Amino acid sequence: MARPRKNANPRSYPDIITSAETGRPMRRGVKMLTIEVDGFRYTYPQPGWWANLDDPSDEDGQAVDEDNEIASLAVREAKALARGAELTPLQIKAIRERCDLTQREASHVFGGGEKAFEKYESGEVSPSSSMVRLLRLAEKRPNLFKKPARGDMREPSSKSLASAREAIRQASLDRIMERVRKFSQTSERGQVKRAG
Repeated sequence: MARPRKNANPRSYPDIITSAETGRPMRRGVKMLTIEVDGFRYTYPQPGWWANLDDPSDEDGQAVDEDNEIASLAVREAKALARGAELTPLQIKAIRERCDLTQREASHVFGGGEKAFEKYESGEVSPSSSMVRLLRLAEKRPNLFKKPARGDMREPSSKSLASAREAIRQASLDRIMERVRKFSQTSERGQVKRAG
């Protein structure tokens, strides 16, 4: 017989309550439940009060807000896995948290728009393949994506600044020269037409 799983009691609820439907005593714990989404079966640990923690067919149980959040997360995970997502909403959240970023900060660091990570973590939107690659890198090397500690910003070296200025200057010159070439070609074609 499997031992009942312990669950942090979020609001100091009683360990045992009585089922409103059956009158049976229900013990606070975690039961492994299986849901099916689009033909995909997903098993997850569901906290709550359960009449029987070990019998999967015995569904006599009760959940509160925090427990229902777990159920919602499980549905989002199952949907992502059913559609073949490379990263599930919980994996994306774990990577973001490992980088010590809020959803908003992650959107600025990784791109994708102001609410991108809110949408990725809710399962509303799947990240692009390039975003998945970037998140996989962050999973392996989170220190590359962490925001610097306050006051820990280093001044760029004079060599780096000079190199950046030169690149900007060169890019500006290239754009100007391209405009001159296009203008010259247009002018030459216009003169040929008038002459003919």
